[in-house]
Amino acid sequence: MAIIQKLVKAVQEVPIELQRFVQHQYPRFVTGGGFDTLEAEVPVFMFHTINRSTFQSQLEFLKRNGYRTLDLATFMAFLRGEKSLEAPSVLLTFDDGDKSWYDIAYPLLKQYGLHAVGFVVPHYIQEQPTTATASKGWLSWPELIELDHSGVIEIESHSQYHARIFTAAKLVDFFNPQLPDTLGLDVPWIGSNGSYTNQLPWGTPIYQYGPRLEGHLRYLADAEVQAACTDWVQAQGGVSFFEKSTWRRELTQYHQTLPLTQAQYETEQERQQQMLEDLAQSKEVLSHRLGKSIEHLCYPWGAGSLEAIDLSQQVGYQSNFWVSLGDRNTNRVGDSPFYIPRLKDDYLLRLPGEGRKSLFSIFQAKLRRRATTVEIY
Repeated sequence: MAIIQKLVKAVQEVPIELQRFVQHQYPRFVTGGGFDTLEAEVPVFMFHTINRSTFQSQLEFLKRNGYRTLDLATFMAFLRGEKSLEAPSVLLTFDDGDKSWYDIAYPLLKQYGLHAVGFVVPHYIQEQPTTATASKGWLSWPELIELDHSGVIEIESHSQYHARIFTAAKLVDFFNPQLPDTLGLDVPWIGSNGSYTNQLPWGTPIYQYGPRLEGHLRYLADAEVQAACTDWVQAQGGVSFFEKSTWRRELTQYHQTLPLTQAQYETEQERQQQMLEDLAQSKEVLSHRLGKSIEHLCYPWGAGSLEAIDLSQQVGYQSNFWVSLGDRNTNRVGDSPFYIPRLKDDYLLRLPGEGRKSLFSIFQAKLRRRATTVEIY
């Protein structure tokens, strides 16, 4: 079942990529050929968990072809027209706060004399370093402080919680052991005892969801229905219940027997307050821990909103980073710092230079990776 889910996920991503090409959401160096150098632009590339061999080959490509990796101050000055580029330049960005930044990316960046920016989710950062394992893990504050103070990876905000929320009453799944484990970031946050959590009991109903900072009103799921479903799963054996091939059908049928209640949503004021807290808390925590001003925000899943931009400005952010944008596919002098598009790191090897990869080979590698891992990036 897990293999099938990965294959389905890989196939579902294909039309999204194709749509971005059709809508010209990728710069010309990605979609075309015959380029000797970049145009007057700075592509921003997006990484998550770092793979040693892949990342090393990407850094070798940049170094061999004379690319400069900018810091944020230089990048922002370029956008304002205050600084000219001395060489073809890119900005490397990491999202979330995976331990591979410290174990793999950091020493490789030092080795090649290159620079990156890390956007972290403070809520998940550990107080002390954890022992390296084969599975994913979070960075610790001592590691994060070392990275930031090194000048190799500068740390900025990825929001406090990286939260997904329910946006409608449509049932889409139940919390179960087969859900992809991406550091727990894909699990929606739900109401619990007057607060919110994404540490869910087995069998919790999962309704239609979306990124918190995209501006949706939160659907307030019925707590009694949630409790009934999780209690029922516990009575069926708890986690072992999900070993049955029929578990989803049985649990869905049980959910359908529960009384329906009128859908309720948070208010506009509650939405704005939750979004503001998510942005402000991250800024405050990182500023306190790192001993510096935090001025740059990267949206979780690259999904923001006009309201999020306004709120980010209110609390003092100077830029917003997204993924691809419909009306802007690169970064040039005069562009707004609140609509910075980024490219998945696969496309780094489409940059002009020796060792440039074909689009066909890049898509082949994407499909192989998505079919064998939980990474969609």
